[in-house]
Amino acid sequence: MRTFYTRNVAALLLLLGTTMVACNKPFLNPLDGGAGKDDAVIARKVLVIEVDGGVGSEVQAINPPTLNNLTSFSMYTWDGLSNSDNIEQTNALGWATLLTGVNSAKHKVTGNDFATNDFAQYPSLFTRIKAFNPAARTVSFSSSALIPDGVAKDATEKKALASDAETKNAAINELKSQNPAFMFVQLGDVDAAGRAGSYTADDAGYKAAVLSTDQYIGEILEALQARASYKTESWMVIITSNKGSNTAYDPGSGYWYAFNDKRHNTFFFSFNLRFVSKMYSKPEGGVPYGGKAPQYNGTQNKNQRARVFNDGGLYDMGTTGSYTIQCKVRIPNGSYGYPAFLSKRQGFSGGKTGWVFFLEGNYWQINFGRTTPNTSNRQIRGHAISDGKWHALTAVIKQEGAARNVYTYTDGVLYDGVSMANRNITDWGNLNSPEPLTVGNLIPDNNTNLGDYLVTDIRLYNTALPESYISGNYCKTEIAADDPYNDYLLGFWPGTSPITEDNKVLLPDLSKHKQPFTLSTYSPTDFVDVTDKVCPKVDPTVYKTVPNSADVSLQVYQWLGIAVPDSWKLDGRYWIPAFNDLQ
Repeated sequence: MRTFYTRNVAALLLLLGTTMVACNKPFLNPLDGGAGKDDAVIARKVLVIEVDGGVGSEVQAINPPTLNNLTSFSMYTWDGLSNSDNIEQTNALGWATLLTGVNSAKHKVTGNDFATNDFAQYPSLFTRIKAFNPAARTVSFSSSALIPDGVAKDATEKKALASDAETKNAAINELKSQNPAFMFVQLGDVDAAGRAGSYTADDAGYKAAVLSTDQYIGEILEALQARASYKTESWMVIITSNKGSNTAYDPGSGYWYAFNDKRHNTFFFSFNLRFVSKMYSKPEGGVPYGGKAPQYNGTQNKNQRARVFNDGGLYDMGTTGSYTIQCKVRIPNGSYGYPAFLSKRQGFSGGKTGWVFFLEGNYWQINFGRTTPNTSNRQIRGHAISDGKWHALTAVIKQEGAARNVYTYTDGVLYDGVSMANRNITDWGNLNSPEPLTVGNLIPDNNTNLGDYLVTDIRLYNTALPESYISGNYCKTEIAADDPYNDYLLGFWPGTSPITEDNKVLLPDLSKHKQPFTLSTYSPTDFVDVTDKVCPKVDPTVYKTVPNSADVSLQVYQWLGIAVPDSWKLDGRYWIPAFNDLQ
């Protein structure tokens, strides 16, 4: 028997011969692209085949032949998303999103059934197509008993079958004997296999279910192309999954990111023999960290600094008490001889009280000065950071009984190569300094060879942040309104969006104290870096770079020529294909 793919080449030639005669007529809608402009000749129809639990990346790895063959005439992705909400993904939620065009915040389905829903406010495709054209035949075949009386209650015909095989056969019989305008086919074997084993390509049961389902899809498409009326029809076939796996995702120290959560990873194909192949992929490497930041330079001829003036002693640390200092840095590759980059201290030499973050070789340290009983310094080392990459630095000054100890963390990890005796700064006494809080080199004794570098996301707290909080939050670039340590926040300077006031360039302080840094000179640089050491909060538009489940309804409405008013408040977007006979 010939496969679906070998047949579709011949069908393509026949279809192009039928549709190109009308190429000079106006478009009916953006998705039409020249096919079906004469409704007496070409009837536009939609088939949606939905696969429960088809994890896009895993299905791709299994290499299903039918889906692979469809890529030549499809807009498609293996990186699709069921939605971009950090919630449990269920089959019912996925079906509701696909068929209403809105996410769960609107359709209200969150569990494993439709007991809670708002289909009255956000009806399904079946309901809206029926309202648009009561004569249109709409059909739902499913292996789930929940669908017919739930999200498909307004279908012309709706059946729940005992198995995917029977569901496939029902779909084939419909295509052979009836004239559907919209047809929905739900297949559940892949999700059942994932629940029984794992949702991975190397799980034998899951792989077998994907390949079996892929064969069912091929048989349904064979039946579609065998229709006697096929040459006078223009079918858009959407094949997609409703959700990914059921394994919870732990983002570790970073923000939750839908593209890393396999529960949300779907695949999506929008197929028509006239579509130009187009693959959509998720952004590579994660969420970029970017902005416009001052470029600091510690060399003799530049001496760029930022300072907080007139703080009223807010940042003085006295003789007792706990504090935390944090920042993010991007230091060029190199080995350095004591350049300061963040401090509250008059100078680097002995006898100057306060503290300073600086580089020695390729690692960072924090150094404390004192005036009595001698002028020696004490420094506590951190990890190596001069590699041209972003790193998050934390120094915790912690009052532990009568002792005051210092702990340094790099990217959330404690540097443990320091003895407790050398962590102790109790004898360094008063850490107050008349010098402003400063980014850049110290005055006057710290002109060094440190070239252009960046310092952002500076935070000061009058408490010792616990290690668990540091390791769980070090890479974040925002502070939530309900963060448990907001009451201790003395200053928060993101440093990526300078402003100008009264001819001065300022780095705003987002804490309640509103004490900005003032730049002595301003040499800005635009930067965009992808790094696992910094995890900015995700802009929701990032998730729109690939098809989402809520997009399916819009694709269907557009193909069928149903205008979508703003009052429907759909959450999806259009994916408009290029057409191979119009190029």
